[in-house]
Amino acid sequence: MIEKAIARRYATALFQVANDNGQLDQIMSDYQLVLSFLKQDPRLGELLRHQRLSMRRKKEIARELWQDRVSRLFLSYMELLIDKRRERFLEAIYGLFASQVRQVHNIVVVEVRTASPLDRQAELHLISALERLTGKQIELETSLHPELIGGLAVKIGDRIIDGSVTKRLQLLGRSLVGRSNGKLEVGT
Repeated sequence: MIEKAIARRYATALFQVANDNGQLDQIMSDYQLVLSFLKQDPRLGELLRHQRLSMRRKKEIARELWQDRVSRLFLSYMELLIDKRRERFLEAIYGLFASQVRQVHNIVVVEVRTASPLDRQAELHLISALERLTGKQIELETSLHPELIGGLAVKIGDRIIDGSVTKRLQLLGRSLVGRSNGKLEVGT
């Protein structure tokens, strides 16, 4: 709980400074770049979080890696996180910061689970339908779940729309059991 409160405080501060300086999109881009570096080389993340490595050395590493790739504002923010020993919250802060930026841009993240990958045309059709439904811009996060057999399940905030074949089969089974009180009758 404390970690979430810390992440929220740093995310809100970054959002306010970036917004005041008209750099929300730039900072979002910078943050994504740094996280992609850390994802590509997990050892780098471990190094930045290492307790015995001095703050000075961590800041040197950050400057060497990102000084020519990110804005001065974001680099200063990274140095602040290092000074306050908050670098381990980098991903949690990003999630909260990105949420605030999306809210400003009227974007909602929609989780889509599918049995097989969506082609680009199906993805665009889904985005269009969801934009009409929500009145917001849609950012899809898709994941594959072969157990769905076919169709898809969509999660928008707390709302779930399950159009998977698995769900339809479950509903059909319940309907058959409910109509026959457990006894399947054939023909009429």
